[in-house]
Amino acid sequence: MMGAVRDPAKHILLYGERGLGKTSLSNTFWQSSNTLRNPILAARVQADASDNFSSLWSRALVEFQQATIHYNPSISSDFERVTPDIVRREFQKLPPRVLFIMTIDEFDLLREQKTRELTANLLKSLHDHAINVTVLLIGIADNVEELIINHQSLRRVLSLVKLERMNIFDLSKILDSRLRSTPLKLSDDARSEIVTLSRGLPYYVQSLGKSAIQNSVRRQHTLVEIEDVNAAIENFLLESGQSFSDDYQRATDSRQASNISHGVLLASALAHADTGGFFKPSDVCEMLNLIVLGNNYHHARVHQYLSKFTLDRRARILIRGGAKGGYRYRFSDALMQPFIVMRAIKDTTIDDRLRHRLFHLGRGQLLDRGYRLGVAEANATQLGMVVPTITEGQARMSIA
Repeated sequence: MMGAVRDPAKHILLYGERGLGKTSLSNTFWQSSNTLRNPILAARVQADASDNFSSLWSRALVEFQQATIHYNPSISSDFERVTPDIVRREFQKLPPRVLFIMTIDEFDLLREQKTRELTANLLKSLHDHAINVTVLLIGIADNVEELIINHQSLRRVLSLVKLERMNIFDLSKILDSRLRSTPLKLSDDARSEIVTLSRGLPYYVQSLGKSAIQNSVRRQHTLVEIEDVNAAIENFLLESGQSFSDDYQRATDSRQASNISHGVLLASALAHADTGGFFKPSDVCEMLNLIVLGNNYHHARVHQYLSKFTLDRRARILIRGGAKGGYRYRFSDALMQPFIVMRAIKDTTIDDRLRHRLFHLGRGQLLDRGYRLGVAEANATQLGMVVPTITEGQARMSIA
């Protein structure tokens, strides 16, 4: 991303699931990594579903005007209607000795295809004129095509940065970084449970970790233990659970006694997934048979439920990818996944026996400080980076 800022002909597309820290990264990468002699100024605007190109970039010009208020000539923003040419001409006023970043957050919310087309035209125009403004687009998507139309012509313009879910070692480092300046310690079980419950999402590590630590302080203990994690789960469900409950209810609502939607959804939340959050029906079936002892659910029945979860009447709680015969699924909102698991812990669908088996068998691997990762992300060569991940064999939990 810093390489794109240094290059006057490059822009950035930062994408991935919700809850991975895209916005946090966009706010800090240029501050912590700035070793350039040139000063950097940044402005931000959040896209809205009702935006068209003019309304979106009018606000962007206002934000840029405030960020560059001391520069002469100043940027104008009082246009009746904003076009790509107007934005480009305003950006051309900026001094070449300063590097500028214009961030458009939640770009995926834009409904108008014309707005995305005009934004693509703007990026190409800024590239062709070598203007020293880096546009950083942030969106939730599995692939580039979902965010930018006609992306083939933008390959030379865009630096593509896809955030993946974090591995358990990096999630654990988040906890260590917060605890470093305190006398508090995490028990092995508490650490293992927090990072496993988080399902690769840093948001949950910070939320559960903070709440568990606060509970430990209230108990006047310096060791954070499982009972503090339990309190953190209770607190999360109380404060934030309602935002997920409605969609969960729509997805699982049924009057049939034989309905297993609750179990299939929980098994989906617990199933082995890749760094993009995708899991296979066979993994869901395997996990379901572990959760519901004494039953032997077959792949076909489980797949039937997974398909229903992709429908609007089931809150489209899952998204399906791949081709027929090799379908994979993931949660449409990644933050829903840990909520489902925590809900099952609270209502004892996941009892103590199952909880220990699911969350603590991998504790030794987590605590092995000599363990190192070195797996390249699939598109690392294209993206110019290496993302540490866990291979399927390393991550899969033994349920034998």
